[in-house]
Amino acid sequence: MNHPIAIRLADETVPANRRGRGFFSEWAGQATWILLAILVFAPTIYWLWQRWTMSVWHNVHGLFIPFICAYFIYEVLRSDQVADVEQSAWGFLFLIAGLAMIALDSAIRTQLLAAFGMLVCLPGLSLLLLGKRRTQALAFVWVLSFFMLPIPAAFIDRFTLLLRRISAAGAEQVIALLGMPIARQDTMLFLPKASLSIWDACSGFSTLYACVSLALVLAYMNPSWPRRALTLAAAFPVAMAGNILRCALFALIVERWGIGTLHTPLHPASGVVTFTAAAVLLILLSGAQIRGPAT
Repeated sequence: MNHPIAIRLADETVPANRRGRGFFSEWAGQATWILLAILVFAPTIYWLWQRWTMSVWHNVHGLFIPFICAYFIYEVLRSDQVADVEQSAWGFLFLIAGLAMIALDSAIRTQLLAAFGMLVCLPGLSLLLLGKRRTQALAFVWVLSFFMLPIPAAFIDRFTLLLRRISAAGAEQVIALLGMPIARQDTMLFLPKASLSIWDACSGFSTLYACVSLALVLAYMNPSWPRRALTLAAAFPVAMAGNILRCALFALIVERWGIGTLHTPLHPASGVVTFTAAAVLLILLSGAQIRGPAT
């Protein structure tokens, strides 16, 4: 008769070896999915990179969102205590929809539709590789990922015009408070020695888009609901206030040193400074009790 302890040790040893082989084969399968996804999405990722690095006025914040999403994914998976992977076939629904968008875009060549399709595929891959429970825990990540997409100008023409008018009117008031004569006609500012037009690039939309994205991240990380609401509500006024001050400052610079200053590195640098100041203010408003992704 076999000894009970020997039987138990034998039972524990064999499954351990099987678990080791199962773990290797499981991650090998996941690595295959990831490599295939990289190959399929590579042209779209390259196009997005071109859009993010075009200039400070065009969706430069999108460059940082993949890293923020990767951090949140790491934190959620690191804190997950369940070792088993519960794969879900529902992921194929997202994959089919996303790949259909990519295939359609290969014919119509908008690039944006392919980028949208790529992001639709992400929760599908998550369902297949991580399971339903983990995919639900990462729901904010999948929503945030869409904020890396550039928004076509045709979709926001009227909104951009509104922002231009707000910026021009605000800059007029700031310059008038400083005691300098100024007149405004729609989005044109007329000073004694120069005139300045608030174009789309100076409307503040890029800063606003980046501030809304940052506010979402800060709200998600903050455990306080009042602080979350305050951070989200502050995104628009903070972004616009920063852009108004930037436009007023540049109007004064143009008045003093001429219109040529708009073609110097000072102009794009002002956009970076504006967002940096707005980001610092949003972080301060969100509070100091940021401890990690909210649950």
